[in-house]
Amino acid sequence: MDNQNQPQREKISGSMLKLKGKTIFFDVYKAKNDSNYLKITESRFDKDTKQSKRSSIFLFKEDLEKFKKELNKISL
Repeated sequence: MDNQNQPQREKISGSMLKLKGKTIFFDVYKAKNDSNYLKITESRFDKDTKQSKRSSIFLFKEDLEKFKKELNKISL
């Protein structure tokens, strides 16, 4: 995927969580309207294609509490 045409976003903070077979990135960016949002990215290495595969979700500040509330309901 070519990201050269995408505007640069201001990264506020970030952290990384290494798990078995994947890495999860938690990055906070500033949106065009000056509000912050969280980008959660999972990166996995595909042994067959020998390429890294990434999937992301985006959460804005106003949705974060609802997201955390739903996570707390989950029982594994």
